[in-house]
Amino acid sequence: MTPVRYVLPLLVCLALQAQAPAITFDKTHHAFGRITPDRKVAAKYRVTNTGNAILSITQVRPSCGCTATVIGKWSIAPGESTDLEATFDPKGLKGAVRKSIEVVSNDPKAMATSLTLEAEVVQEIMPSVESIYFHMAPRSATTRSTLRYASGNGEPVQIVDVKAPGAPFLAFAYRQEGKDLLLEVAFDGRKVPAGRFRGVEQATVRFSNPRMNQLPLNIQWELKPSIQTTPSELVFQDVPGKELRQKLALKQADGRAFRITGTRCSMNGVRVEGLGQKAASQDLTVVLPASVKAGRYSEILSLNTDDPDQPELTIRLAVILK
Repeated sequence: MTPVRYVLPLLVCLALQAQAPAITFDKTHHAFGRITPDRKVAAKYRVTNTGNAILSITQVRPSCGCTATVIGKWSIAPGESTDLEATFDPKGLKGAVRKSIEVVSNDPKAMATSLTLEAEVVQEIMPSVESIYFHMAPRSATTRSTLRYASGNGEPVQIVDVKAPGAPFLAFAYRQEGKDLLLEVAFDGRKVPAGRFRGVEQATVRFSNPRMNQLPLNIQWELKPSIQTTPSELVFQDVPGKELRQKLALKQADGRAFRITGTRCSMNGVRVEGLGQKAASQDLTVVLPASVKAGRYSEILSLNTDDPDQPELTIRLAVILK
């Protein structure tokens, strides 16, 4: 027979263990479906205490600032329920979005429960890209790029105009394709002002849609070098105390003769041999002095030219002496 002095504590312990809250939800996930970024939406999660002790909700933590929560009661008696309302603000978001809300309580078996919500944020006008890049564009020709403005509301996309102030080398043409609109951007390297080789332009695309009447378009460009260097980087690797030499070939893309008018280098003592030529193709020698001490160096050699399309060339020097 078990002594009474052992039975009573056991019964008390079992009774205490039985007195516990239990948190349950009518759902842990809510799908809003397709929504527009200009309209907040809300979802309700029904919280019920199915245990036999007071349920205390201590924290409700949304995963981002785009979701705000309000809960009816923080303490819920056994058998009672309350609502947790989550308001989702899709402003600035697009595409498939999934967010979470962590609910922390004194339920010993589920101290933290994750609720989720998801939506497909659809803009009334959806650009295929927000930036266009013209990389290594020729100065003597026109380069084109096309993007799509897709309809997100079932209505045809209609452009009023496209403007890019201060960029006479950009031209725009557009055509309808179903309810979408295709915009072609043409970059004419011949119209780029002398002395400019790269840049970032901001175009504004205006639409007839009253709720989404304009969108920005970022256009980045870089001209193909008029004078090409081979190799594009010079590597000097040897022991210190020796004069090192590397060949550098220059070629004008249009066959136009040019002259090197000056040089400068971020490392003292570096010199260039073979200057003074006036030719479309030139062979130079870059000399690293013997005075350079052991170590690893990354330097820049700049060559000034009389070519109006390429007044300066930069060549990277990698030096490894050990």
